[in-house]
Amino acid sequence: MEPEPPKKEPLVQPQPAAPKVDDYICDICGEGPIDPEAEIPCSTPEQVKALMKGLDSKTAAERLEAYGPNEIPQKVVRWYTILLKQLTSSMAVMIEIAMVLAAAVQEWEDFAIIGVLLTINASIGFYEEYEALMKVEGIKSALSPMTAVKRNGEFIKLPTATLVPGDIIFLRGGDSVPADVDWLDGDPMAVDTAALTGEPFPRKYPDSKGNKRVLSGCMVVSGNSYLLVQRTGIFTEMGSATLLMQQSTKPTQSVFERSIIEVCELVMAVAVLFLVAVFLVELHRGEQTIDILTDCLAILIASVPVALPVVMQVTLALGAGEMAKQQAIVTHLTAMQEIASMTMLCSDKTGTLTTAKIQVFYDQIWTTAKFDKGQILEWAAVASNPHADDDPIDVAMLRSYRDAFSEDYDSRIKQYNVTKFVGFTPEVKRTVAYATHSEQGEIKVSKGLLDKILATGDDGGDMWTCVNTKEIRAEVEKIDQAMSLKGYKTLGVAVGSKDRRGNWVMEFAGIVPMLDPPRDDTKWVIEQIKLCGIQVKMITGDHQNIAAETSRLIGLGDNILHREKLAARESDEKDALVRDADGFAQVMPRDKNDVVRILQSLNYIVGMTGDGVNDAPALKQAHIGIAVEGSTDAARSAADIVLTTEGLAPIFTAVLESRKIFQRVNSYVLYRISATIQIVLVLSLLIFTVNQTIKALYIILLALFNDLTMVTISYDNVIPSRSPDRPTINRLLRISTVFGILMTLESLCFYFFGELILAPSSNFRSSNAYTESLMYLQISIAIESLIFVTRVPEAPFYSSRPVLSLLLSVVIANVAVTLLVTTGLLGPKISIADAAVVWVYDIVWFIIIDLLKIPLTMTIENFFPPEPSNMGIRTAESSAAHAPVDAQHTLILPDIDTGYSFLRDAAGVIGTAFNRAVCNADTAENMREVSATPAPAKGAGVV
Repeated sequence: MEPEPPKKEPLVQPQPAAPKVDDYICDICGEGPIDPEAEIPCSTPEQVKALMKGLDSKTAAERLEAYGPNEIPQKVVRWYTILLKQLTSSMAVMIEIAMVLAAAVQEWEDFAIIGVLLTINASIGFYEEYEALMKVEGIKSALSPMTAVKRNGEFIKLPTATLVPGDIIFLRGGDSVPADVDWLDGDPMAVDTAALTGEPFPRKYPDSKGNKRVLSGCMVVSGNSYLLVQRTGIFTEMGSATLLMQQSTKPTQSVFERSIIEVCELVMAVAVLFLVAVFLVELHRGEQTIDILTDCLAILIASVPVALPVVMQVTLALGAGEMAKQQAIVTHLTAMQEIASMTMLCSDKTGTLTTAKIQVFYDQIWTTAKFDKGQILEWAAVASNPHADDDPIDVAMLRSYRDAFSEDYDSRIKQYNVTKFVGFTPEVKRTVAYATHSEQGEIKVSKGLLDKILATGDDGGDMWTCVNTKEIRAEVEKIDQAMSLKGYKTLGVAVGSKDRRGNWVMEFAGIVPMLDPPRDDTKWVIEQIKLCGIQVKMITGDHQNIAAETSRLIGLGDNILHREKLAARESDEKDALVRDADGFAQVMPRDKNDVVRILQSLNYIVGMTGDGVNDAPALKQAHIGIAVEGSTDAARSAADIVLTTEGLAPIFTAVLESRKIFQRVNSYVLYRISATIQIVLVLSLLIFTVNQTIKALYIILLALFNDLTMVTISYDNVIPSRSPDRPTINRLLRISTVFGILMTLESLCFYFFGELILAPSSNFRSSNAYTESLMYLQISIAIESLIFVTRVPEAPFYSSRPVLSLLLSVVIANVAVTLLVTTGLLGPKISIADAAVVWVYDIVWFIIIDLLKIPLTMTIENFFPPEPSNMGIRTAESSAAHAPVDAQHTLILPDIDTGYSFLRDAAGVIGTAFNRAVCNADTAENMREVSATPAPAKGAGVV
């Protein structure tokens, strides 16, 4: 049984004669359907009296049907839709077509192997995506499960989802606000609104302006109060934020993944053209239809990067595991790809860049001439309640005093014996402590709002006017204004003693500045993130001055703008404003979401950090949403990465880890596309020129061995880049085409000139089946070895040591294929001598390709200048603004770059040293000759 709230007579007793609540609603909504956004008036005593009765069960049931439950509907993703997605991707469709083709030509072995490949890919993809979905569901939670509600005249605990407008609920310190409510009766409330506004200081309700609205998602810090439910579910401020999340235009695939898929689809499309050409050529030659389809099956299988989904998922899963070790939970694996390309990080302030804990800045304390900073902080601590754990200001004062005087804190504080303490209230806005000091005797200290410390006025509390008010008021106001411009919250401190007549005489002593301080590692993390080529902006709901000072402390720029700057501006002007600003302050959830959308439209890859409900829409919209430690459920459910430790260091780790993933996957994609180009070209050209085919089983086994052994590249040793990795489709295609053509040349040379290097007794070219097996061995070994070339495309293969598991997997795969063909398990038995020649041939070509890759790729890259960056410009504008003046290029000799400039440089150094040595020798010889030459006679002319 939940304990009932304390029995307390409301300030206004409900009277039977008062109008019914429904009467007020009808006045607003009429007799038709109830408007979910209608406000129930509660401003007059008569209205409050009627409302305090609460609702009966029948009325509550009717309103629950009309308004709906007090919960946010979630998009439900069914398991079968995830599975269907795995079976309908472009690569899956190609594999399925290959299965149909294998069944049509009754190649049942091929059919079974292809089916196994399809099942493995679909299963791994389904498992990874479904597990990520379950992680998200695991960290989601609904609103507060139970709330004290007045029904049928009594308070009972009911599920929060059953709340309806018009309900009277009871909340106390520590309770979460379950709906948008208005304060009606009871104690004044202190409410933590940081989840919605980002403000670290609790707000008082009702406030001095009479505002009584408390929003859903906030937390009650103190006070036992009765409140009226005004809005529920999606009609609350929190519900609006959640709807923004559900309207997110964030793509389901990462930029990197989309680029890779585009490249693969393009290669597959070209392969299909070759397939059609092969079909037409063989049909013209009069080949049997079943033979033609078998040959087409081989080309179709060769065109599909079968293991690409497996490699990407395993690599991402391993990266997520590394992130988990850094206290970061990855809920969407695509985020591990996106962070590698991230160019903009938008960060909330409170709880993200800062500690969300108020801190006194001791060095900034201002004092009058008679006192010092230590005394001001000491008196402020004495005027704080050590038992008020829910008062952040008192907690901050005591903590700061303890930190400032850690060595003798106990002895100092024990000198004061507090005999009376008057706490802070919204009316008096100050605390007062009466104490006895071991040396000074009776003392009275107070801290609070500056105006209330200088001269309290007649506010019902302990009253005084400081004796030095006239002399220092102007200076105090000037100092206070200067501190507020820097973002500090200020408290005044006064101290007093009794005069001869026993009256207290108060004197203003100083000003204590407070601020939510940056985390210890924030500045360092931001510096490291900037070194990685990522821009950082602050977007906060806190005051502009506070945001500007925080920005200064952590090393961001000082161009922090108010949210009003975003309003009523043309698109171009708003784009420039968002792009150039260092941050925005006093923003609402929709503003954060708009900033993220604008940056995305300007071609930035945007990351967003936050911890509150107000951050959730932007976290959902951003390419990478990062919920920091202590985040609300709404923020965690919207994020792609959830940090479980304080600080932003895991974000920097995530950037490095993601860039490693990019390097690994990029190496594999380059390898796989190159291999696809080679196989498709070799199969097609052999058919076109000499009508030589290679049976589909060999190609399927080639895909199986070559691709599955490449899974170990997920563990490869790589060095993360220092700039964002943006996959360039054209460059990837150019480099892979270079490798593919070189590999094609290698295989064609072996086919046409292999008889010259093989044993005279070899059956190569004399037996079609023997030729197929030997070509399969040559292509398989060459492709397996290619990974060591593509993993470091811009340096020699030996410049980076591969991980041992990758090296072993390649060796084992090549040995296994060699055993298969030399034992005759796949067809005719290949001689050991021929297999050895193939090994030597492929090793020689491996060295040749590694030597040629740098000059060839660099020459081609010189011929194709890099694409201009469109970052910071809308895509439509980018294509026009950066159109090349002259799109025609001519390859000339200076474009050719050997790539081995270090050899040229070394030769230059040696040549320079040699020339210098020769020059020195010549100079010495000349000096000897000059010294041996007699001086000219006096008066002789010098020619």
